[in-house]
Amino acid sequence: MREQVHQGLRLLGAAAQPRLIVAVSEAFFGGTIRSGQLTSLRRDEERSFRATPFGRPYYLCAALTDRLSPARGLLTLSTWPLERRVVGPLSPRVDFLACAVAVAREQASKEREQGAERGSRLLLRMARNIPGATDGTLGPPDPERVARAAQAELRVHVDRDTRDRAELAERAAAQLGDAARLFGAATLSTIKKENAK
Repeated sequence: MREQVHQGLRLLGAAAQPRLIVAVSEAFFGGTIRSGQLTSLRRDEERSFRATPFGRPYYLCAALTDRLSPARGLLTLSTWPLERRVVGPLSPRVDFLACAVAVAREQASKEREQGAERGSRLLLRMARNIPGATDGTLGPPDPERVARAAQAELRVHVDRDTRDRAELAERAAAQLGDAARLFGAATLSTIKKENAK
């Protein structure tokens, strides 16, 4: 399961929710994971890191919010630069668009293969949330059209998002230790729960 999640995140290239990772894994790699299985995966990764820091080539970790705490339901890879693992105000949209471009490119390369309809369904779901990505018909979306539409919207947001992420990454690098850079700093509510035990 861990390798399937890694494979899906590598294809997407951006922080993603478990259900998108699962959909990508099913569509392009024949994956068999379910979203529910990912609930404890990040905690297991953190325990493994704390037991043996940097003992694995990569870790599945949380995206970091502007409070440098773990973003709920967003997974990233430890091998990505910090700027790709933090999320600012525009990052969810930017990451969605980047993921749509990645899915469109993968679908374009797989369209002639058997089983390409799973990728096509995933791309259609994503395209419905991107202006100009579909032609209004019910048929499968054109991957090139989806990629172009997503890239056009990305150009609107990417400069601001890049600045926001650079500031957050600088703060995270200065304020957090190795484990917190990967899995997030403890929040006040987390500390209260731990003290209550």
